[in-house]
Amino acid sequence: MTISRRHLLGCAGAALGALPARAAAVAQLAAPAISVCGVVLPFSGADALIGDEIWRGIQLAAADSGAITMETADMPGQSGAAPAVNGLLSAHHPGLLLGSGLSSLSYPASAAAELAQVPFIELTAPADGITARGFKYLLRTGPTTSMTAALAVDTIKARFAGKRLGLLFNIGATAGAIAAAVLLALKAAKMPVILAIGYPEDVADLRDQAGRLMRAKVDVVLHAATLDGALGFALACRTLDWQPQALIGCGPGYLYRETPAALAGGLEGALVIGAPFYPASAAAIAATYQARFGMAPRAADSLTAYVGARLVFDTLASIKGDPAKLLAALRQLALPKGRLANGFGVKFDDSGQNSESFVTLQQWQGAALRPAMG
Repeated sequence: MTISRRHLLGCAGAALGALPARAAAVAQLAAPAISVCGVVLPFSGADALIGDEIWRGIQLAAADSGAITMETADMPGQSGAAPAVNGLLSAHHPGLLLGSGLSSLSYPASAAAELAQVPFIELTAPADGITARGFKYLLRTGPTTSMTAALAVDTIKARFAGKRLGLLFNIGATAGAIAAAVLLALKAAKMPVILAIGYPEDVADLRDQAGRLMRAKVDVVLHAATLDGALGFALACRTLDWQPQALIGCGPGYLYRETPAALAGGLEGALVIGAPFYPASAAAIAATYQARFGMAPRAADSLTAYVGARLVFDTLASIKGDPAKLLAALRQLALPKGRLANGFGVKFDDSGQNSESFVTLQQWQGAALRPAMG
């Protein structure tokens, strides 16, 4: 197991505050460095792009929050998640952990942290089941798959009532959870799905699946996909010279600007459900991202990670950097939606889920992801 070591020293800035006035004032004082914060993400392998985007958000949060020392560990795949956490804990004894990019990684990574009784803050992985295991040392700051499914069903009801609906999804931890929640909600709403097709995560050639949807005369396709899956479906539709009347994309495959770039605008008009992508309230963070990394943000993951990490770092500063008090301090927060830079609020339920996080309906327009109108 190779563990990379990175130290970040930032000065407290005037970024959007995540805490009430008193706590925010404390956070801006010269706070002592906290004990080591561990970060576990997929820095290599097929999901390295996602890991890097989340890492960028964490770095920006650290720079805006004062003196933060961080150690990182790479989780290149599901089998390496728990070893990465255990290796990081053994080598650097972090007082808390941030992760993890993907639901498939979050399950074993957060379980390893729970066994070690080290706080684990999940920033972006959305599968509902992550916070359904009764863990005491786990909180999630970002949205869930059930939130995505609920908005998907509302969108179908409002925009596509009476249309023939098809569901396409990989059977991984995130997309599979989205599909299960969507199917349950549609059944309750008595809205039939003409065809539901699952496929393994490592399948990128979706010509057979797209052909089945075409032959079923599906009007609207809801696709929960990885980056490869979104590309695979678009290319399959081109090969078949077929396009559904509407496409609703869920998952990272439809949220990263690399996908429409690779397709030369092939996602134009596609609807997307995900965490807010840099609204006006996060303009300063987007500008800092551009200045630091020499490009515009690639996905909402960096902002979602920034907001969650900033919440953690500022809360630590308010309790004088004591990780042992972190979970209790976070659980006591009650901030309405709109208080965090991306529009989230903060209120952790009994399972450890931030119930004031949410997803929004967006659309690819002119190679940019914008709020969907109408």
